[in-house]
Amino acid sequence: MSSLFEIKAGNDEDGEDAQGVEVASAAGLARLAPNGLHVQTEKVDIACLKPQLVRTLKSIERHYGKPVVVTSGFRSPRHNRKIGGARNSRHTSCEAADIQISGVSKWDLAAYVRSLPGRGGVGTYCHTRSVHVDIGTKRDWNWRCRRRKG
Repeated sequence: MSSLFEIKAGNDEDGEDAQGVEVASAAGLARLAPNGLHVQTEKVDIACLKPQLVRTLKSIERHYGKPVVVTSGFRSPRHNRKIGGARNSRHTSCEAADIQISGVSKWDLAAYVRSLPGRGGVGTYCHTRSVHVDIGTKRDWNWRCRRRKG
């Protein structure tokens, strides 16, 4: 299929010919997760994200009018250790996501998320454009890059 949507004549709910009615097939949207979120790569696991977190991410999307792209969702404890994640990371319990929004700096995104009522942890990191968002207790962090002594 060359386009995102295919529009064709179809039948109504009772199977009767629906003259003048067009049915849209959104085959291109099948790559979205069932919760409607976008992922950076197909390796990003967001299937188990808690409903409260999904609601928060959808609220952020509405604010910016652009999709949130999840760059890290659920992590197994083993994978979390391998990448140097926090010992009790909310990623391992489906309560956290690292996100980006095209055209929005991580600083602006983090500032907006920090302004949300009832939000949990919000963090930024030196090595990525992503912002950590979770539904745990209210916490903030900003891991800056260390200058090399030279």
